[in-house]
Amino acid sequence: MARHSPSSVALLALMKLQGVGRRKALQVAGGVSPTATWTDYLEMVLERAARERLPASDLRVAWSRAEEQLEQSAEAGIVAFSIYDEGYPAQLKTIPDPPAVLYVKGSTEALHDPRAIAIIGTREPTPFGEEVARRSGRTVAERGVVVISGLAHGCDTLAHEGCLDAKGAGVAVLAHGLEKVYPAANRKLAERLLEFQGCLVSEYPIGMTPMRTAFAERDRIQSGLSRAVFVIETDVKGGTMHTVRFASDQKRQLACVDHPVKWRHEDKTKGNQQLIRERRAAPIADGAALAAFLDQIAALPTVDQQASAKPVQTGFAF
Repeated sequence: MARHSPSSVALLALMKLQGVGRRKALQVAGGVSPTATWTDYLEMVLERAARERLPASDLRVAWSRAEEQLEQSAEAGIVAFSIYDEGYPAQLKTIPDPPAVLYVKGSTEALHDPRAIAIIGTREPTPFGEEVARRSGRTVAERGVVVISGLAHGCDTLAHEGCLDAKGAGVAVLAHGLEKVYPAANRKLAERLLEFQGCLVSEYPIGMTPMRTAFAERDRIQSGLSRAVFVIETDVKGGTMHTVRFASDQKRQLACVDHPVKWRHEDKTKGNQQLIRERRAAPIADGAALAAFLDQIAALPTVDQQASAKPVQTGFAF
């Protein structure tokens, strides 16, 4: 019996065709009844692909390859959810450019925490930032909230370690296939995340190696899975600021560490200062401010509640 849905096969197959990205794949494969048989699904996708002048022979070959790849994934403990599947995270569906297929290794429960917080920051934090990243991960986990990050060196790693110190659940969003872990130095950390009912997530199938552009694309998923993004430390440029921009586009709440004066000369705190100065992020100066931020996040309406209610003002005052 298949361990993946027809829609996940269809989307993966379409994205294997030359010139077809996730947006085109979603356009061709969308709107098919979830109760359609595999044969019906294939025929409907073939019909739509023909209208888009996509070669049917190429699509049939890609379909077969996609089935094989997803079966290999399942054997490796990796589950694939298309955006049309019930297990796809509701929060992630709300972003402007959601993954067509999401691959998950580990417990999927953590993906559905409506209060999840992304804790992000530079790969080279100050000593102050190192301590705050670990302590923040622990604080969030102690409240039963999922910690989301990218498993990168520096702030990501420390936030995940703090989360695990409190035996909390964490989600690591990777920029490659889930049969491997990059950076390799964090393999043990990834294993610990799985042990504590966390998971590894990617929009890339097995066999996909890390590419430079994939890391920037990965950032939109970190914020997309989260209700809020908390920046530990960042310069005015860099990967962390990519996630900040995605958070803004996705209407996620944003906060960042407000450093003591003695650390404000450091380049790795300049981005924080800019975000606070421009009033784009709530300043978090201490544990009490973080606790207040988490309380306000918990009080926000969930995705389901937002769908049935009028927009509310969610600004923070610190």
